[in-house]
Amino acid sequence: MACSAAENAEQLIALAEQAKQEERLDAAADLYHRAAGLKPDDFNVQYGTGLLYLQVTNLSEAEEHLRRAVELRPESAPARLNLGVVLLQAGDREAGRKAFLEALRLEPRFPRAYYNLGVMSLDDGRLDEAEALFLRALALDPNHQGSYVRLGNLYVKQRRFGSAVEVLIRARKLDPNDPTTFFNLGLAHDGMREHERAVAAFKQAVALNPSYANAHYNLGTSLLQRGDYQAAVEALQEAIRLNPQSGDAFYNLAAAYAHLGERVSALERLERAVRFNPALASEAQTDDDFQSLRSDPAFQALTQPR
Repeated sequence: MACSAAENAEQLIALAEQAKQEERLDAAADLYHRAAGLKPDDFNVQYGTGLLYLQVTNLSEAEEHLRRAVELRPESAPARLNLGVVLLQAGDREAGRKAFLEALRLEPRFPRAYYNLGVMSLDDGRLDEAEALFLRALALDPNHQGSYVRLGNLYVKQRRFGSAVEVLIRARKLDPNDPTTFFNLGLAHDGMREHERAVAAFKQAVALNPSYANAHYNLGTSLLQRGDYQAAVEALQEAIRLNPQSGDAFYNLAAAYAHLGERVSALERLERAVRFNPALASEAQTDDDFQSLRSDPAFQALTQPR
């Protein structure tokens, strides 16, 4: 006997949930999409499809299904919030902000809405506003890990390093496998000149996410400051492999090579750094890391004002 469209949709959703559990997210999104075609007026199906497409960063499909979910249930604050996330990631910041504010209008005690508005304020450099929004999110949900991480990053920007460490330790307890938490901890410890702790935090960040270019870069910088020059070379080489356009990484790699007495390698990397950022030439002139090269004619030629 043939199945009805609704029954077929339920089967597809069951298969999609199984694919999600197996972390086959693209397959899960495709199955949900097929179910949504069979049940275009079902809020849960449209919303679930939108969330999966958001998870796999297919923003156009995510927006289509989340807009449909909002049409079907205008009073759903989570649907409006996730539509705002999609719009923000797609570059429409004003529409994203409006969606977050509408989610708050519908659900005034919605910590994720305060969090997302805080992220926008942080990105815009409105630090006091961002702090108030993150603190509001945490007052409503003391276990909102993302707010602790962003608050820690905010405190680093304000050079309130002790406060940053305090909130980031709380974030780490909530999720010990978040590389961003360890990256921000590394920044905070580095700001306090606690280079051993900074190195340990950055090492954990790259262990959790080996493709984290900024973590490799900051690990290399901390190792350089600690005087572990060979290890600094390895970390900075990896940072450059992941981000070949980083003039700062080439500059610090040149400094590490200078300390190791590898003149040719140091000059080659410094030349690359200056090519990316000419201002680094004058910085190198007074940088103690290049003391061993100060009298070298090639170094002098490279760092002359242009």
